[in-house]
Amino acid sequence: MAGAFAFPDFFEYPPYFTIQPTPETQRKQIELWKSLILRYCQHHKTHVLNLEEVDHPLFSNPRCDRKLSLDARRTLVDELAKGGGAEWLGSGRTRCVVLWRSVASWGEAMHAWACELGHQGTVVTVGEIADSREGPGGDFVGVDAEIVVRAARYLEATGKAAVLVGEGGDDTGVKFL
Repeated sequence: MAGAFAFPDFFEYPPYFTIQPTPETQRKQIELWKSLILRYCQHHKTHVLNLEEVDHPLFSNPRCDRKLSLDARRTLVDELAKGGGAEWLGSGRTRCVVLWRSVASWGEAMHAWACELGHQGTVVTVGEIADSREGPGGDFVGVDAEIVVRAARYLEATGKAAVLVGEGGDDTGVKFL
């Protein structure tokens, strides 16, 4: 997706940067934000969000001098997580994985990539997969290691791969079956 990201019209309105108290208005507001978070992350190939990043362009708009509070950001991610669009990383609820593509979809694409390149029966590190420049559509260019590991775990559960954790913790490999 080349080009600048086009923010929706609501991003210019200050009230949208405060969680609204009226249930129906709040529901609509949250749906707009959830869609924005997913589209923004997909456009920028962002997989992990740090909600404590005060001036993150997704959560702040200097043109209308507004920012979502940390509590509002958590509320939005909680709602996104309910539908499978995000998962919290750790108990502090400050970082999350945004799943603009499902783990199963990432896993199937990774398996197709491995088969296409003849990696069946071999071990490929998570870093090699994430840094890959080969494969259908460059699916894994710039993908976060967190997504690769989750996709590998999915493949392991479906019998298409085995996840091999190295001694150092950062040398995890995937053996494609």
